[in-house]
Amino acid sequence: MVDDAPRRFAVEHAGYTEDLAFWRETAGRLGSPILDLGAASGRLSIPLARDGHEVWALDASSAMLAELEDRLAAEPPDVRGRVRAVRGRLDDFVLDRSFALVMVAMNTLQVLLDPVERDECFRRMAEHLAPRGEVVFDVALPDRGEILASLGVERDGMTHEDPSSGVLIAQSAWYESYDDETRTLSFVTRVRDLAGPEAGAERLRRH
Repeated sequence: MVDDAPRRFAVEHAGYTEDLAFWRETAGRLGSPILDLGAASGRLSIPLARDGHEVWALDASSAMLAELEDRLAAEPPDVRGRVRAVRGRLDDFVLDRSFALVMVAMNTLQVLLDPVERDECFRRMAEHLAPRGEVVFDVALPDRGEILASLGVERDGMTHEDPSSGVLIAQSAWYESYDDETRTLSFVTRVRDLAGPEAGAERLRRH
């Protein structure tokens, strides 16, 4: 059976572009090479390579990296040549390169729930920085009161069409649980296919 999870991930996240201008500006300021940690299927790695940057795209999933390679195959040779896919964990990677920018986008750091893993990740990032290089990451910090007041309340999100597949999706999400001691939030995303090969299908993604 073919694992379509990476392709679905790429389709479901392609509509999220709100942070792209920020990462392009940051990359333009700091230059290359860039290490994109948790790169997945290349949502950011590929646009940065189109801008002329050398990008090392690191992810723990070989399936995600295969999807990245598939997407790179549709790019011009010069863009393909600027992206290097690397398999590795956020808290366990050693690369023979120093980077002007080490970036961790879209709340990816928050998959490291263990403080020891987070510390190791930051240590690895620091070890791979070039002189005057920077580590830049984004995380969501929801308000505790807002979380507790809206547990279980489903909210509409974006609608996005993937031009390559004809898939039209609609997303919504809700907070599922919150641990006050560890400040760990669990939430669910509902993804509905409105058009495309699986129109009418629905998927729940727990985070």
